[in-house]
Amino acid sequence: MYDVMLDEAKLWLDEPPHRKRKLETPPPIEDYLYTTFSDSDEEEIDPVEREKYRKQVVDSGGFDVDFFPVYGSLNQSGSTPSTVLLSKVGLHCYNFDKGTNLQFRSVQKANEEFVSFVTYYITVEAMDPFNDSPVTFQTSVWDAATKSNESSRFITKVCRIKGTKEETSLWDHDAVDEFYKDDIYWLEDDALTGCDKLQYYEVKESDMRDNEWLHLYAEVVLFSKWETDLSAYLPVKMKKVVVRTREDVASSVKLRSMNATFYMSFTACGGLECRGIIRQTTDGRPQHMSLQAKCWIDN
Repeated sequence: MYDVMLDEAKLWLDEPPHRKRKLETPPPIEDYLYTTFSDSDEEEIDPVEREKYRKQVVDSGGFDVDFFPVYGSLNQSGSTPSTVLLSKVGLHCYNFDKGTNLQFRSVQKANEEFVSFVTYYITVEAMDPFNDSPVTFQTSVWDAATKSNESSRFITKVCRIKGTKEETSLWDHDAVDEFYKDDIYWLEDDALTGCDKLQYYEVKESDMRDNEWLHLYAEVVLFSKWETDLSAYLPVKMKKVVVRTREDVASSVKLRSMNATFYMSFTACGGLECRGIIRQTTDGRPQHMSLQAKCWIDN
């Protein structure tokens, strides 16, 4: 698990976060067992117990752990509004990268780690509609610091079918296009007609229907506002989506850009009129996607 966790807090030290959170470099996974208790406490810890915990964490990458000693960095989470939403985010990243359509069914189990902000290790029951077969999926999503005027930032670090041997790596903030590092603001009035109009594309109604993940983005937008169970506000009715990307692709393909900003307006259940921004970026590494979200309620 060390290879996807070490030094991630360093990624944000170049610029101050907008939300004040603890900024520190997490130690290697092997060191977690030794940094949360004093020397006197260490004498009282059963070495067999400590090795059992270490082996489960390291061997499973944080996913398959059933033993949670008080000195460990992992805690059992289970199915919560956060883990359900982040499961869907992980599946979306996988589908976007692989061209698949795995669909969320339930959270089987989840662990959370409060080192370098909050990282979730979630095992998901998914369904592949292509052959109507169940799939056990694993995703690790980092609830990271915010620093570009967004309300939430979620970064996927692991998105894979359980049992596959896909390598994991650290998120590389320096590899993200500088164009997508400025502060997030709402769409300008002349965006679709101004000098940068070729960077924008207004999504057709048929594309909004055919790309269900846009509704997931609306859900992420709402979650960035309240961080709670959103069932009372779902499903949403999409009204308008505009995509902005610097990628040199045809207008109709901008919706599938790896790096893009989505400006959306929608009506949530109960009549709430909402506007939201999702900035989607990648560092070019497999399994990695960052979603920055901001929401406005207009009534």
